[in-house]
Amino acid sequence: MVPVDADSRMSLVRHEYPVQMSEAPTLEDDLQKRLDQVIAERERINALEAQGLPPTRSLLFVGPPGVGKTMSARWLASQLGRPLITLDLATVMSSYLGKTGSNIRSALEYAKGVDSVLLLDEFDAIAKRRDDEGDVGELKRLVNVLLQEIDDWPASSLLIAATNHGELLDPAIWRRFDEVMHFSMPDPSRREEYLRTLFADDDGVRAWIPVVVTAWDKVSPSDMARVVRNVRRRAAVMDIPVSEALIDLVSPELRAAPPAARQKAAVILSDAGVSDRQISAAIGISRDTLRRTRNSKT
Repeated sequence: MVPVDADSRMSLVRHEYPVQMSEAPTLEDDLQKRLDQVIAERERINALEAQGLPPTRSLLFVGPPGVGKTMSARWLASQLGRPLITLDLATVMSSYLGKTGSNIRSALEYAKGVDSVLLLDEFDAIAKRRDDEGDVGELKRLVNVLLQEIDDWPASSLLIAATNHGELLDPAIWRRFDEVMHFSMPDPSRREEYLRTLFADDDGVRAWIPVVVTAWDKVSPSDMARVVRNVRRRAAVMDIPVSEALIDLVSPELRAAPPAARQKAAVILSDAGVSDRQISAAIGISRDTLRRTRNSKT
């Protein structure tokens, strides 16, 4: 029976099975290897047991928004063929004194009884430092509940906590997890690889991807995916090529870039075979300047 809040009768968790994903998260090689290790441990559980070792039971994901923490949790659940159970903070955080801790215990006890992946997203909301004077005692008591639950987590399930604000977590929390994984913004080569995946079937876009990567240097992978979906929608609604819809979107950013950055982008596009007319229109650089830049390069 899925646990519910005693007052609202709303479910304390969201249950997803099977977990279906159209793409894998975009991660650094080291981080991907560590996730692969978690899967390998579950697939070779007998080898671990022969050595008297349990598999990884708990993971803490730390990093800025949009870098793949939630997506990685979903990917692990899909690869392991297990349900993904997500704690619903909006329901769990009861306004009644003492109820939040009880709700969390109920949700975690339920997840313990199912061979699953449990995701505690926005973990800092319930695992704040106990010396934070800005919080009421109820939230501080939650940390003690969580410490006990993490310590007692069974090897049959996988607990994943994710936070954008590791600095807010109670110091004791960090030591309870089997492994802490730090997520960061992907480097330019990884962003370019991801964009090529998102635009895989659009030949006209390929020449623009290196320039778009530069323009989107602060854009997270999840935001990239959202923007690409919007580009595809615009292309479909206006009945124009996806490349044209993309150029319309990034052109203001390219035109606002410093002159040196615009000249560099122009050379990249020229080398990729984009016409001078398109480059001039998109970047706001005259054809004469483009020709001089190209000549100086040679």
